[in-house]
Amino acid sequence: MHIRTNLKKFFKGFTYAGKGLLYCVRTQRNMRFHVGFAVLVLMLALICEVSTIESCLLFISIGGVFALECINTAIESAVDLITDGRKHRLAGIAKDCAAGAVLVFCIFTVCTGAAVFFSRERINVILGYFKDKPYSAVLTGIFIVLWIIWVLTADAKENKKDK
Repeated sequence: MHIRTNLKKFFKGFTYAGKGLLYCVRTQRNMRFHVGFAVLVLMLALICEVSTIESCLLFISIGGVFALECINTAIESAVDLITDGRKHRLAGIAKDCAAGAVLVFCIFTVCTGAAVFFSRERINVILGYFKDKPYSAVLTGIFIVLWIIWVLTADAKENKKDK
């Protein structure tokens, strides 16, 4: 019985983690931006048939951005709870530093993506793919438009709930 109880608690932790991740995706504009960008990067990785090491670098970068965005959201929520909406210099510093950590990781993630994708050969592969499959270019364009709409409408519903 002891093992069964521990296993239940263990798997319940995944439920809580999933709820936190879904909260971030549902309510945080930047997380929605990162999710859409990750989809585009993974699509390019498939088109370019990147190596295993390059795939690992991309996955680590994407996972790091997602994780830091979740931590940033947790810090912002905790600070808001403690300050009850009042401005405080230290609260601002905590929030700004958490956001800065995400920004630093994102900058290096962009550098990783550039190292993987920005070669003449890879750009030609990508352009050739869309030239040979014009419907893919249309579908990608539709995805980008829907992604932008999704990003821009991120917190409208949740802000109404929180009030």
